[in-house]
Formats: sequence, structure tokens, C-alpha cells
Amino acid sequence: MRIQLSPSYITIKTMILLMATSLIATTPQVSAAPLNKQAPQQLHVPALSADDSSLMLVWKAPEDTGDIADYLVYSEGKLLGKASENNDRFSPAKPYINHFYANDKDNFSQRIVIQNFKVTDLKPESQYSFTVKALYADGSLSDASQSVTIKTTPLPTVVNITDFGAIGDSSTLNTKAIQRAIDACQPGCRLDVPAGVYKTGALWLKSDMTLNLQAGSTLLGSDDPADYPPAYRLYSYSTEMRPASLLNAIDSEHVEPGTFRNIRIVGPGVIDGNGWLRQKTAEIVDEVGNRLPQYISSRNSEVHKDGILAKHQVAKAVAEGVPLQIAYGQRRSSLVTLRGVENVYLADFTARNPAFHGVMLLENHNVTANNLVHQTFDANNGDGIEFGNSQNVIVMNNFFDTGDDCINFAAGTGEKAREQPSMKGAWLFNNYLRRGHGAVVTGSHTGAWIEDILAENNVIYLTDVGLRAKSTTDIGGGARNITFRNNAMKDILRQPVILTLNYSDPNAKIDYPAAKKPAQFYNFLVQNVTVQGTLGDKPAIEIKGNSEKNAWHRQIRFNNVHFNNVPPTAISDLEDSQFDHVTFGQLRGDAPWHFNAIRNVTVDGKSVAP
Repeated sequence: MRIQLSPSYITIKTMILLMATSLIATTPQVSAAPLNKQAPQQLHVPALSADDSSLMLVWKAPEDTGDIADYLVYSEGKLLGKASENNDRFSPAKPYINHFYANDKDNFSQRIVIQNFKVTDLKPESQYSFTVKALYADGSLSDASQSVTIKTTPLPTVVNITDFGAIGDSSTLNTKAIQRAIDACQPGCRLDVPAGVYKTGALWLKSDMTLNLQAGSTLLGSDDPADYPPAYRLYSYSTEMRPASLLNAIDSEHVEPGTFRNIRIVGPGVIDGNGWLRQKTAEIVDEVGNRLPQYISSRNSEVHKDGILAKHQVAKAVAEGVPLQIAYGQRRSSLVTLRGVENVYLADFTARNPAFHGVMLLENHNVTANNLVHQTFDANNGDGIEFGNSQNVIVMNNFFDTGDDCINFAAGTGEKAREQPSMKGAWLFNNYLRRGHGAVVTGSHTGAWIEDILAENNVIYLTDVGLRAKSTTDIGGGARNITFRNNAMKDILRQPVILTLNYSDPNAKIDYPAAKKPAQFYNFLVQNVTVQGTLGDKPAIEIKGNSEKNAWHRQIRFNNVHFNNVPPTAISDLEDSQFDHVTFGQLRGDAPWHFNAIRNVTVDGKSVAP
């Protein structure tokens, strides 16, 4: 059945936000808060984000942010500043977000709010209290949030890798020297990597330490596969042993959170995996004038001519008798792998050119990735951040330009995944997701369930897909309780939203028993989202399960979602779902809604049939 809805371009909420921008610029004073405007909720300091001189504050934004212009942050009643202006100083994503809205000439795109603040110039071992107020479009302020009090850490003992013989000349192999420095780092220690290019093989971090990449520093991966010994299996039931990453916290015998604790990797330096050659156009100038490296997009049949570390690792595995497809899919090193860590803080560094994945975070609790720059485009399988069976994670202020998914969640494969904990609890906000197969992605490893994900106040530009949920019936489990709200998308290369059980991984090796119950996706909410154009002919919303195997997706809700210049939808194998206030301008097709194999589905309150 096809239903035609009228176009919608400028909403009342957009007009209010334009007024808000003017008020911020011209109104130095604000009036008292109306009683019905809620104070910011859940103000807190993420784990390990406080050090001896700074800390991060984060807070929850309401479901509808349309009348919020900004947030004001106070310490002991003294105004520290506006969240948006603070974000201009520290977030690598913010210049891109500013550029995105400056070029939104028709004011079509959903406006986002900044919901974090970096406090600097603090004293060691000192206690501070903070509150936050919302600044509304009419110039009023909300009540103050609850107060949060935090004590900064003591001045750390500092160890420098050059004191242990490390030489930053880009050619000396420094693995032993840097590892000696790590081993000498006592609990609470900060290990400094000064300016220079330090070639190294796999390094092994430990609990209660900070790895500090100073300005101008690069950890450059060795291209010798001997420098990355076998280190871990992805799952207990996996048959292949994977090599170590460039940076590791891994215990092959223990994987549960608490095996390691309190690991920080911070600083404005670079972690470069040396995985692939660059394209003929080695770098491009992006939309704000920054230079972005461009790596060769390859595959298992081409790795011998396109790879650096990837080439040598695959060749070594094949020489040992491993089939090429398995060698390519299992024997390449990722950039960072932290496993079984209680409390992780990653901040400010740039991740480049992994032979395989980017930052891998497996079975960890309480993880924050803040102000990172991911430059892995178009390295094959070069995900930005991948979370596997972790809990309570935050990704904020990141810039992504990746060779695979930007932010990916995984939870095991097949029936044996039921023995694992789920991937549970993620909060993704104030990120700029520029290139990648998917911006926010659940799957394809969904076996133990991926659940309780909130992605809000992000800008997504030029990714293949915006919200991507992918699995197969045999993998089992699925994703549930996923909220994707207050996000703006533009120039999506394939499609804004896809939920599918037809995913195919050309590098996959099935080494798990099939799940007894097929995978499914349910309780997804897409709300207050805009999509300004797609560049392909794929459906604007694609939902496909497998009704023949009784794999129906359910409780999928779209509310206040506005598309412009997109193809129609293609929706099947769906039940108990609703689409309200979804509009299509400049539709590239005869009618927006195309349904097949549906049960109890409504559009604007009216039942539809296939």
C-alpha cells in the first residue's frame, strides 16, 4: 500500500531555534525561569575524566530540545561559560558542526544542543562543585541542576619513554624501550610520549596508568608481523587466534571486567597502525580546510599490493597454511584493543591507519571516548570505535572519517553467545560522523543482545548509512531499546536508516552453532531527526526481517522525522509499529510508503496493509 504525505520544510521549532541563535549573540542578561522548564538532569563527571588540573561535565538533554538554546555551567555559583563556546575550544567535532549549520541555508536541519563542558585550570587534590542551567530560546533560564562535587587527582609521578631509550626518529624499533617504561610506571603514574615518531610493535598497558601522547608525538606501528604475537580469541568459541594490536590490555585467560582497571590514553598525539598504503590522492582538504589522509580501499585478493602491515600479516598467515580468506579476516592487527577493563578514559588523540579495526573495547565497564579524531578512511574494516559486550559507555565530541562503521556495537554470534553478557548501555552525543559505512551501528554480531543505546545531538554527513542495524537469523539475539533522536543527517551516500537480517560479511568464517531463535530488532525510536538528501537510490527507510523464519521486527517507531530529496521507503517483516509526523519533500518516487508483510502498522494513526 502507498500513502502520500505532503512536504514539510521549515517547522515552528526551527524558527524558534533561529530566534535562539540571535538571542545568544545579543542578549547578555536572562530573565527568571518559568516554573515548567525542567532543570538539567543527571549532571556527572565520567569515570577517569578528572585529572590533576581538569575534568569533564556531562548531563542529559530532554527528549525534545527544540526550545533550548544553550547550557550555562557554574562553579560555586560563578558562571564558567556556555557549553557551546566551551565546545568550540576543545572538541574536534565542533568546527564541522558549526560549518554544517552555517551552510544550512534553508534552516531545514534539526538543531543539536551541546551537553558537555571541559573545566580547566584546576588545582590538584582540590574539591569543586558544579551546577548547570538550560538557557531557553526566550532568554529564560531553568532551575539549576543538582550539584555535583568532585576532587581532582594528585600530581602524578611522570615517566618519560625517552628515559628508557626510546628514540623518535621514525625508524628505530622502540618496542622494548617503551615496554620497559610502561612496566616501570607505578599505580597512578603518567607515561609521557614526547614529540617524535616512535616506531613500535605491540605494547601492553596495565592497570592504574595514564599513557599521555604529547603534542607532536606519534606511535607508529611496525610493519613486521613478528612484532604482534598471537594474543586473543574474539570469543571463547572462536577458533582463530588474533594477533596483538598496537596498544593492548589483554589477558588471554580472563576477559571479565576487573581483569584490568583504570586505564587512560590521552593527549593530542597520534596512534598510527601503518596498516595500508595511501591512495594516489594521499590526502584531501575537507569541508573546514583540514587535511584528511586517504588510505587504499582493499580486499583479501588485493592486500598483497595495497597493504603495509596488513600485507605482511596476511602473507605470514598464508605461508603457515591459513586460507587467504581466514588470514585476511582474522590475522590483521587492530589499532587498540582493551579487554576486561573496569574504567577506561580515552581523550584527545588521533587514530590512523589500522591494519584491521580501529579502537576495540571488549568486555569493559565505564568507558568514555572524548575528543578523539578517527582518520581511517578508506582502510578496509577500519572501524572508528567498536564496543563488544561492554557496559556503560560514552562517545562524545568525536570526529569520524572511517573505513568502516563509525561507532559499532557487537555481542557475539550464534547460540553460544547466550553465555556472554549483553552489550548494554551506551550514550553517543555531540559527535560529527563524516564518512563510514554506518554512523551508529548495531551488529552484525548481535547474539547476546545489544541494548539500551541512546544516540542524540549528533551531526552525520556523507556516511553510507545513518542508523544501521544488521544481523542474520543464524547469529541470533538482536538489538532492542535503541533511541536515535535529535540528530541531523545530510548527503547520505546510501540510506538514512536500515534494519536488516540480510547482512553478508565477505570476510566472515562461520565457526559457531546457529542460534535457535532468529535475530530481531525491536523497540527502536527514531525521533526529531532530519535527512537533507541522499546520493543513491536506496530506500530512505529500509526494514527487512525474515517472515519465513518468523523473524519479525517490532515496536519500531518514527516520530517527527523529516526527509528531503530521498527515494521512497521499503518496509517488510514488521509488526506493532508506527510512523507519525514523517514527511517527505522532493520525493524521488511516486509515493513515500511501500509496505510488504506487515502486521499492525500505522502511519499517523491510520492502519496500513501491504
